[in-house]
Amino acid sequence: MIPDNIEKLKTSQYLRFIDTTPSQSAPTWKVVGIGIEEMSTDFNPQVDTIKWIIEDSARNDHTSNQKQSSVTQKAYKNDPCFEFVNDGRDKLNYVTHILEVDLWSGTTGSYAAKMSDGLVTVTSYSGEEIEYDLYFNGDPKDGTVAITDGVPTFTPTTSL
Repeated sequence: MIPDNIEKLKTSQYLRFIDTTPSQSAPTWKVVGIGIEEMSTDFNPQVDTIKWIIEDSARNDHTSNQKQSSVTQKAYKNDPCFEFVNDGRDKLNYVTHILEVDLWSGTTGSYAAKMSDGLVTVTSYSGEEIEYDLYFNGDPKDGTVAITDGVPTFTPTTSL
């Protein structure tokens, strides 16, 4: 029997934003998605496995994640995300900030979010399409986001 409160989630309820002015004191968040038909975040878990000589089965320790998103994006002039990524096409250590927002998890006006330092690496460019990876650096900051006129404002969760 399926509970009454089960709701199917949609990809459009999980937003990613990148900071297109990462060297400024305040981020300029732009939504990632124009010209992108599919995108997911791979966690690439790092697991150390050891087996003691007195045991038959191994022990596993999930030590870290190496989060990344691989993106194939059609090129659209005046799309701030495309233009930011394209500007970094030949740069090493092209940094940004990445904001992940779960629209399905909150109430109107306040949504669960994570902010991470990030790195953009362009892997391919054809003029019509750009392929790149977003690497998430370090531990994300948990918080909430309010979105006004399409612009998110991130508020970190305070720790005790």
